[in-house]
Amino acid sequence: MKNEDKEKISKASRYILLIGFICYCLMGAKIFQALETDIQEELKLSFLDAETNLMETYVNITSEELEIFLQMLSLSIKHGIIPIKNGAIYFSWDFRNSFSFVTSTLSTIGYGSIAPRTPMGQMFCVFYSLLGIPLTIIFLQSVSNALLQTLSEFEKYLQNMEMKETQIRTCEVLFFLVTGLSIFILLPPLLFMKMEGWTYEEGLYFAFISLSTIGFGDYIIEYTNYGKMEQKNSYKVYYHLHKHLKLMCDGNSRYKG
Repeated sequence: MKNEDKEKISKASRYILLIGFICYCLMGAKIFQALETDIQEELKLSFLDAETNLMETYVNITSEELEIFLQMLSLSIKHGIIPIKNGAIYFSWDFRNSFSFVTSTLSTIGYGSIAPRTPMGQMFCVFYSLLGIPLTIIFLQSVSNALLQTLSEFEKYLQNMEMKETQIRTCEVLFFLVTGLSIFILLPPLLFMKMEGWTYEEGLYFAFISLSTIGFGDYIIEYTNYGKMEQKNSYKVYYHLHKHLKLMCDGNSRYKG
């Protein structure tokens, strides 16, 4: 088989893999939304009723009524309804948040800000991840290989300058180090400062915790200023690309090594 034919087949397989991966994410987000929305909406209404009742009767509230409210509060927090000053953060299972959950799961970050609570949703998450995480690794490896073909031109350019092999390797390491640190660690906090109102140190901390796939969940990009949604769709798209490009670069560095 000719090299041109092999290249065409390789490109076609990458496009098929890309379409399949996107469809898998969209399908998962839609299924999680369908499985989790009803129970969370019912719980939200129950919590709001309990909160209203507490505000009306708090002067004469009994210990039993307080205990019931605290149980409702604990259950609500567990299901992603977090009371705060002047309102409540509500992590609804709309399609956008469902898609965010899917990408966080497949990238193995898992912030914990939103998670399936129904038995069906939890079981689906297990089997969805068992197939989806290997698929994500295969997809990112395919994309990283495509990027390596482009980056190899940089190496050819250095070779044409008649540089020594050690000098070429040093330049490549410096290029990847400076570019990687700038794109994935040093520059994102500036965006988080503008969009989230965080300090640079908080943004740097969040970028590292996310890209190392630790994902504590103490900082999340979805909600700021007491739960009011302020992020734009383009901002969230950038964030997900940021996560997956980092994983691709990890694959590139292992390949180069």
